[in-house]
Amino acid sequence: MNIMLVAVEERVREIGLRRALGARRWHIQLQFLAEALVITAIGGVIGIGIAYAASAAIGTLPLYGPLYEDTTGKGDIHLYISFGTVAISTAILILVGLLSGLAPAIRASHLNPVEALRYE
Repeated sequence: MNIMLVAVEERVREIGLRRALGARRWHIQLQFLAEALVITAIGGVIGIGIAYAASAAIGTLPLYGPLYEDTTGKGDIHLYISFGTVAISTAILILVGLLSGLAPAIRASHLNPVEALRYE
């Protein structure tokens, strides 16, 4: 959300120009919401990739082996990422991205075009 608030502050003149040229409030809101979702999606894809890489690199963690001299591997911890976990985390990620982008998008869409063009 902080990144999007800074983006709005840095692009006040651009927003004012777009509004002066006829862009409606929902155009501005859609632009900033889409930008927030793209940033969130890129972070989510990177995070899921890191999670898969970490689970592949770590592999199996022996739990009972060293303590009880168990060589069967029945008590070992096997790291794997289920599709359900990825789906739930993706849904939460989308929700957080929408909520984080909503306030800056509304703030950007309510800028007065005349005041925004004067902004330095």
